Amino acid sequence: MMDITLLILILMVFTAAVAALWLGGWRLIVSGLKQGGYTVRLVWLRLLLGITLGGLVQVLIPAELIVEWMGPASGPSGILIGSCLGVIMAGGPYVQVPIIASIYKSGAGVGPIIALLAAGNALSLQLLFTWHLPFFGSRLNAARYIACAVALPIIGLVGSVVFSVLSVS
Repeated sequence: MMDITLLILILMVFTAAVAALWLGGWRLIVSGLKQGGYTVRLVWLRLLLGITLGGLVQVLIPAELIVEWMGPASGPSGILIGSCLGVIMAGGPYVQVPIIASIYKSGAGVGPIIALLAAGNALSLQLLFTWHLPFFGSRLNAARYIACAVALPIIGLVGSVVFSVLSVS
């Protein structure tokens, strides 16, 4: 049985291919396939290593420990732990997403996972030092960090409630 996200992705690719055919013929489709091939060549090893690292995290960190620290019953402390992990986790989506998915599969609660994802996007130290400070300076980043640090626990709590409501429907 095909999951809905795969079906949506297939429909999006099909729609883009039809649009490319209509706008530029087969030449545009071949150009798009070449661009996709270049991207695959660029990311395939990172993706493979990230997925492998996610699997290793899942077997190296005992599920009981994840449930204790970030499980559904961990409450605000689990959300705080998820937030802190998101801030320090480096490696981009190829590394982060498989690791976070393995933590979730090992029993982490929804609130801590949502806080981890939000923190990784909003407060990543890797992004701060590499991109944000050089381009935006310290005052803007300090204001952003403080605002996001205050918002993260709220995001984790609200996300957990929304997930519960969506699960009932």
